[in-house]
Amino acid sequence: MLSFINHTRHFASRNVGMRSVISFGLAVLFFAATLVSFQVTDATAQNVCFERTALMKHLGGKFEEAPVAAGLAANGSVLELFSSPDGLTWTIVLTQPNGATCVMASGESWVGVKKPKKGKVS
Repeated sequence: MLSFINHTRHFASRNVGMRSVISFGLAVLFFAATLVSFQVTDATAQNVCFERTALMKHLGGKFEEAPVAAGLAANGSVLELFSSPDGLTWTIVLTQPNGATCVMASGESWVGVKKPKKGKVS
């Protein structure tokens, strides 16, 4: 009987070690899958480029978005923010010097911030 108990303890401790190895392996796989999904998302986002007038027509027609802000980047690119009148949707677009117009980000619930008056800092 004592031999059976010792054998059972040995088997149980071996299973605990195996469970740790399996848990560690699953954690590594989950981490790797997460990294790959972020890389795929980034790669997809980089390829969302259109002809400028077609993109403006699409944003205006489907989302009722119009330019509300723009700026010139150091490399000559033009960064624009499009927003629907109620701010429900927004899109950030970058037009590069070579003419490629790419969607950099988009989302919901845009809230504009008023510029402080000259000399006043809040």
